[in-house]
Amino acid sequence: MKATFRKVLPAALLIAAIFASGGAMAAGKIGETQMCIDSQRINNTPIIDRRTILIQMRGPREYKRIDLVRECAGLQEGTGFGYSTSINKLCVQDTLKVLEVAGGTCLIDKIVNIDETEAKSLLDRKR
Repeated sequence: MKATFRKVLPAALLIAAIFASGGAMAAGKIGETQMCIDSQRINNTPIIDRRTILIQMRGPREYKRIDLVRECAGLQEGTGFGYSTSINKLCVQDTLKVLEVAGGTCLIDKIVNIDETEAKSLLDRKR
C-alpha cells in the first residue's frame, strides 16, 4: 500500500500545481514563446504575410503566432503550406513547404502565445 501512495503522490502534486497556476502550464502565458504546439489541436492557419502565420487552436480561444526566420517565397493567402512531423507537434526550426510549384521552404523562428486582441489585429492587417 505504501508503494501505491508514493506513485500517486507526484501525480497529485502535478495536478495541484496546474490548478494553482490557473492552467498556465497547459497554454502558456501571453507573449511567451514555446518550442512546440500539438498539431492535432491546430484548427485554422491564416497566413498574415510572408513572415507571419496565425494559428487558431481548437478549444477556448487559444492563439499562437508563428514568426518565420525570413520572408518565405510564395507564402500568401490562398497558397497554403504543409509540414511533416513524426511526433504530432509543430516545433521551432521545423520547415514549412509552400504548396505552390515555385513555393519556398521556410523555417520557423518563434511560436508565440498571443491573445484574441492580437489575433484580431493580425487578421485585420492581412485584409
